[in-house]
Order: sequence, then structure tokens, then C-alpha cells
Amino acid sequence: MLRKSLVVNPKDSVAMVLENASKGDRIQTPRGEITLLEDVEFAHKVAIVDIEEKEPIYKYGEEIGFAKTAIPKGTWIHGHNTGCDRGTQKR
Repeated sequence: MLRKSLVVNPKDSVAMVLENASKGDRIQTPRGEITLLEDVEFAHKVAIVDIEEKEPIYKYGEEIGFAKTAIPKGTWIHGHNTGCDRGTQKR
């Protein structure tokens, strides 16, 4: 099923899902259609590109953190696979 999502800036590496979505559902993004690799709840983020370990993650055109591990496109983005070093020494 095609689900609603939001990508604000061309630099973004994530989309925000605008309704609850299940593994196998799809979202349409400026980078093409993405198939979700796991369930994603309303207003949570999903990778719309493959993100390498330690690579910055962008939402609204701003860096919001970095990948703790490699994150394939279609994966739910949350605290289990992201980190943030704001207010600390750079990695």
C-alpha cells in the first residue's frame, strides 16, 4: 500500500511517514518510490537513501545526527540506529 510521507529539502536523507505504515508498504519520495523494510509509526522517520555508518542524517536540510550502523533505505530511523553528538566533541 502506498503511504503518505513528507520530504522537505532535497538534501534530506529521511522522510517522515504521515500515517502508520507496515513492512512492505511504499512511500513516494523525490528520490523515487521506497519500500519499507519494517513497520513505521506515524510521524517517524524512514531512510530514503542508504546511509553508511557514521554518515550524517539530514531532515529539513539540517544534520540531525549520524548513523550508528549502516542503514539501508526503507529502514525506520530512531534512537536504536542513530546518534547525536551535539554539545560534545565531534566524532
